[in-house]
Amino acid sequence: MSEMKQGGDGNTAPRCPPHPGFVRGLCFLCGVKEEDAEGGAPELAIEENEMVEQGGSEAAAARCPPHPGFVRGVCSVCGAKEEDAGGSASRLAVGVGYTQRGRQVLPASATTSIPRATNLATLLRTRKLTLILDLDHTLLNSTGINDFSPMEERNGFTSNTMGDPGMGLFRLDTYGVPVLTKLRPFARGFLEQASAMFEMHVYTLAGRDYARAAVQLLDPDGVYFGARIVSSAESSRWDMKSLDVVPGTEVVAVVILDDSDAVWPGHQDNRILMDRYHYFASTCRKFGYNMNSMAELSRDEREHDGSLAVVLEVLKRVHEGFFDSVLDGHFSDVREVIREVRRQVLLGCTVAFSRLNYLQDFAMDSPVWTLAEKLGAVCRVDVDETVTHVVAEDPVTRKAQWARDHNKFLVSPEWIKAASFRWRRQDEQAFPVTRGS
Repeated sequence: MSEMKQGGDGNTAPRCPPHPGFVRGLCFLCGVKEEDAEGGAPELAIEENEMVEQGGSEAAAARCPPHPGFVRGVCSVCGAKEEDAGGSASRLAVGVGYTQRGRQVLPASATTSIPRATNLATLLRTRKLTLILDLDHTLLNSTGINDFSPMEERNGFTSNTMGDPGMGLFRLDTYGVPVLTKLRPFARGFLEQASAMFEMHVYTLAGRDYARAAVQLLDPDGVYFGARIVSSAESSRWDMKSLDVVPGTEVVAVVILDDSDAVWPGHQDNRILMDRYHYFASTCRKFGYNMNSMAELSRDEREHDGSLAVVLEVLKRVHEGFFDSVLDGHFSDVREVIREVRRQVLLGCTVAFSRLNYLQDFAMDSPVWTLAEKLGAVCRVDVDETVTHVVAEDPVTRKAQWARDHNKFLVSPEWIKAASFRWRRQDEQAFPVTRGS
């Protein structure tokens, strides 16, 4: 990302056309007039999807001053000329290549200050790495106060529920429509212990007000995150996350905890996938899970061995593996350390796959095969004397019968998925293969 001061920079002109967008009839990148421009340009989306047409808008103008920044002497939001503008303006970071719902945009971080991560040398001297944490379904779960299921209502959840801090329940009024937020068990204890090993940042695709309110619940004194919060207002994409918008981070020393792998397409090797926290029924429905929520069942994860306790132990191993790998002053790459820790989960297991409904004839291309290999298992298309486990959905297939005949473990695919989330081999007896499993 290049930085453009007020008034622009002539060195950027050769990068156009095509022109990424116009503000007040001027290309925001090179400053050429629209009527003289070669090639078309999309509309320009400015912060939280508000569209600024050529000539500006009264809604945008009402937001200034202060003016967030000027491009070629024109405010990027309201279109006022710099010499006529009241209020101060910041320098405006301009980047190309970001899109939002198919449109070229200025990253919202251009007008929002995101604290820089501590430089890598300083972090390493204090034996710390960088940890990027998601909010929803990772550290907490929220639902609208009118979205409770009938069973949840029978358990006492209503639109008048004000929360119960002792249970980790809080009511937030950040969207105009109140939400009830439930902290994941051990969330604060997790943050306290993780802060000794990591400089922590929050990165969520939720709105800025909600993000700050939720972080206030997790970190009321600001000792864990400070202002290191990236929301949808700062993210370069509405549907994806990138370390590019967390200034100062070094990919070789960043660990990411998130319940979604799809939102981190460029940093899969840094990510540790979290088991989604579904306390409320509305989120079960959102993700298409045909299951009761914890609120419906009047139960919750346990603090001492729930998902956050499990992942804390993984983070300790990653942290230890990273700093124990120092050789002649050279540090490892945390991505390699994560891969190695993951490979220990099913090391020593040789897994054969009976035909699963979604595998058809291509077992090696299936997600569960790939996952098993990442966990350190050796995978086989067919059975032989080296196989220790047969993974199947139907108990009457040839391979399932072979497993029983040869006293091998016969497990459902959930055994591999559970091992992935729990970061250790699971009790095979808990994952039997039954009709429709």
